[in-house]
Amino acid sequence: MSAAYLAALTVRRSIYAITNKSSVSDAKLESIINHAVTHSPTAFNTQATRAVLVTGAANAKLWDLITESVIKGLEGESKERNKARMAAFAGGYGSVLFFEDQAVIEAISQKLPKYAKQFPEWSANGAGMLQSAIWTAFSAEGLGANLQHNAAYSDELARDILKAFDLPETWKSTAILPFGDPAVDGGQLKEKTFLPIEERVKVFN
Repeated sequence: MSAAYLAALTVRRSIYAITNKSSVSDAKLESIINHAVTHSPTAFNTQATRAVLVTGAANAKLWDLITESVIKGLEGESKERNKARMAAFAGGYGSVLFFEDQAVIEAISQKLPKYAKQFPEWSANGAGMLQSAIWTAFSAEGLGANLQHNAAYSDELARDILKAFDLPETWKSTAILPFGDPAVDGGQLKEKTFLPIEERVKVFN
């Protein structure tokens, strides 16, 4: 059983050449996200992880907001280069937006003040596990995807996204996963290199 899971982890790569097509149905996409959100672990079972699936016009609206934020204040070649980068993400079939509900984190911090300083880090752990779960599942279905963090480092953009999709103000953006069928002419992925495993894993008996 673990072999299939590990094979899926191996397939998952950052694929930037994505199309506005999806060989996976919207119902299947939603099912994958629902399953991952339900079963991905969170500290003390807080279940603070949140996910939003956008496709079609909603995906276009999202990336219009992001593009406007990214190119704000830029000029010339830098502006055009960043517009082209955002257009590549916007050209996908859809995006998954990831959030952590800060109301949940605050409530558990008050309930268990002994661990209050650790909960933000544990929240980040849960966010990463959910992102990995959905990204890996999408890759296993043959979709291309890559993880972006535009709203995580722009408070103004984060607020604009919440407002645009009528989401709770307590939801903090952690990442955005644009996805779609990989482009046929997207080229070969670069061979991934790895540090010696002995430097990263230690075993003691």
